[in-house]
Amino acid sequence: MNNRKLRVLLPLTCLIALGACNDDYGFAGPADGPAAGNPPPPPILTPPAQGSYVLLASEVGDYIGAGEILLYTNADSIMTVTVTDARLTVDIDGDEWWTGEFQLPNTFTELEAGVYESLTRYPFHDDAVGGLSWSGEGRGCNTLTGTIIIDSVTFDAGALTEINLLFEQHCEGAVEALYGEIHWDAADTTVPPGPAAPPANLWEPSGGVTPATENYVYLTSQAGDFIGGGADYLYTDATAAITVDAIDGRVSVGVTGAEDWNGEFQGMNFQTELEPGYYGDLQRYPFHNPVKGGLSWSGEGRGCNTLNGWFVVDSVTYNGAAVTAIDLRFAQYCGGDTDGLFGEVHWVQ
Repeated sequence: MNNRKLRVLLPLTCLIALGACNDDYGFAGPADGPAAGNPPPPPILTPPAQGSYVLLASEVGDYIGAGEILLYTNADSIMTVTVTDARLTVDIDGDEWWTGEFQLPNTFTELEAGVYESLTRYPFHDDAVGGLSWSGEGRGCNTLTGTIIIDSVTFDAGALTEINLLFEQHCEGAVEALYGEIHWDAADTTVPPGPAAPPANLWEPSGGVTPATENYVYLTSQAGDFIGGGADYLYTDATAAITVDAIDGRVSVGVTGAEDWNGEFQGMNFQTELEPGYYGDLQRYPFHNPVKGGLSWSGEGRGCNTLNGWFVVDSVTYNGAAVTAIDLRFAQYCGGDTDGLFGEVHWVQ
C-alpha cells in the first residue's frame, strides 16, 4: 500500500465561511462579510465526517459555479472517479451534472500528493506543467488558470482507494474563483435512501370529485400553470383510453380522450419497480437526478422545459414486470412557477 500525504493548512469550509481565510497557495475567501445592502452570503454546507463527497464553493462572478455552494455525496448523487496514469476524472450526476479533469505534469506516472500551480485548461495545457478543468451545467471555460492540491492519495495494488484533492479555478482570467474539494473513498458504502413516508397534508383530490370505484385520471391546474391552463380534467374508462405501462423502474400513463396526455413517473436508479412512498425534490424526466427519480406530465402540445415536483405511490401491484394496479398522486411546477398542476391516477387492469 502506498500512502503519501501533504497537509494543507486551509480547509474548504474556511473558504465558504466567507471569513479572512488565506494560505500560502493563493486560496482565499472574501476578506470581509457582505457590505451593507448586499445580499447575505450563501449557506455554509458541512461535508460528512466520513465517506465520499464533492464540495464546490463559487464566488459571485464565477461563470462556472454561478456563485453557488454545492455539496454532493453518495446519498444524493452518482459520483464516478476514474484514474488514468497521472490524471483524475470526477463525474457528478445529481441535481446538477459536472465533470472535473485533474492532470499532473508529464513527469508523473501516477497521482502524487503535492501542490500543482500555474495550470491551464485541460486538455490544451502545457504537458510539463499540468492542467485542470471543471465544467458542467452547459458551462465551461474557454481559457482558465488554476491550482491543484492533492492533500493525500492512497493506492492498493495500483488501484486508487482514497484521495483528498482541492482545486482553484479562474475562468477567462476572472478574479472570482471556483473552489472545490474532492474526497473519495473506495470503501464508502453509503447508498441513497428509498422512498420516504408521505409528508402530512400532502395534496389529494377533494372529496367527491373522483369516482368511487372505476379507473380515472384527475387533473387540477392552478391559474398560472402552463400545462393544464388553469382547468380541471377528469377521465374515466367511459370517456377516454387510459393506459399504464411499466418499464424497469418507471411507470408511463397515457390518456387519449377530449385531450391527450402523457405522464412519466421514474423511480430511483436502484429500483426495478416503483414502491409505495414519497418521491420528492424531483426534476423533469429524463433530465432528472437519477438517485431521486423524475417526473413529467405533458400534452396538448405543452411541456415543461424544466420543472420541480413530487409524486406519491399510494399503492402499486405488479405481476412479473407488468403493473396491474396503481394509485398515484403528483404535483408539477413548470420552470420554477409557483402555480402547479396536480393529479391523481387510479387504475386497475
